[in-house]
Amino acid sequence: MKLMIGLCSTILSYAVWYLADPLGFMWAFFLSGIGAMAGVYIGWRLARHFGL
Repeated sequence: MKLMIGLCSTILSYAVWYLADPLGFMWAFFLSGIGAMAGVYIGWRLARHFGL
């Protein structure tokens, strides 16, 4: 479960940072944090769904 949460939060955080980069550093940093939190939730749900 921890591995799934870690992977999802890292991937989503990086993806959101990449998409928000044209907005500037502060926006990318802020939105990346929100992406990481969403990744934790999605990773947790996936791990529970697959019984990890």
